[in-house]
Amino acid sequence: MAQILELATRPDRLRQDQAATLKQALLPFAAELPDHVRALLTHIDRQTANRNRWTFVMLSPTQNAAVVNFLAGNSTRPLIGLKLWALCFEHLDIDTGEILLGREQIADKMGCSAAHISEIMGELVEFGAISRRRVKVSGLRGQGVVRYFMNPRVATHLAGLARDQAQVEAPLLKLIEGGK
Repeated sequence: MAQILELATRPDRLRQDQAATLKQALLPFAAELPDHVRALLTHIDRQTANRNRWTFVMLSPTQNAAVVNFLAGNSTRPLIGLKLWALCFEHLDIDTGEILLGREQIADKMGCSAAHISEIMGELVEFGAISRRRVKVSGLRGQGVVRYFMNPRVATHLAGLARDQAQVEAPLLKLIEGGK
């Protein structure tokens, strides 16, 4: 179903320079309130992007097709996997390539268990479409919170030499023989 967008007047929109100022003002609080700051940064990015009606991510059609075909033919839950892949792009930090939802948030949005999300994200990590990093959170014990990042060989906002360097450093997608 098509979504109808409301016309926002110029004063209603967040200007790019205002967004940059707001983002800089939040950074000192990132260590103490990482989830809150991430949520606010995401909101600022979305408000800024609304001016243009979309965020721009360069997506390699060939690499995207490889991921879609992998999920369709090899995932333990192909339909959920395909929907999860699409959801990752809706919540992608275009500056860092980070998928801004955690496992539980993804599970809530998708209406399935966090265990299923972990399983599918593990498949995407093994295939090389995304990477998984643990980030220490002050006040919490353990290895840290899992954060997911898009592989720059699949999708990136970077251009020119920065894109070339990120793609050189990123893992290749893995060829999976046969399907399940």
